[in-house]
Formats: sequence, C-alpha cells, structure tokens
Amino acid sequence: MRPHPDGSPSDPILAAIDRAPRVQRLAPEQRAELEQDLADITAGRARLVAHEDLPLVLEELAREQDG
Repeated sequence: MRPHPDGSPSDPILAAIDRAPRVQRLAPEQRAELEQDLADITAGRARLVAHEDLPLVLEELAREQDG
C-alpha cells in the first residue's frame, strides 16, 4: 500500500470511499418527507422494526390489510 503524502498509511477502504460517486442532494419534496419521517420517529408515531424482524412484520401487516 502506498502511504499518503503526510506519511500516514494508506487505507484501501477509505480510498474506495473517496472514489465512490457522490449522491445528489435531496429535492425539497424528499427533504420534507424525510423531516416528517424523523418527526414521526421522534414523537413515537412510527413503528421501528429490527431488520431481522422485517419479514414477520410485513406478513402481519399483509394479514391486517386482508382481514
């Protein structure tokens, strides 16, 4: 690995992040939706689900909509 100009060791992960494309800024509508989602989470109005529990929760929601 090549060291950085300042002499610190090179990190391939950080180098890959540096090469990654930059994302576009959020459109005003997207920003408003994100802020509303964050407000809902903060106020306890959103149901937070662990990633590993998502399939079960989606099944429950589908049953509630069908029932």
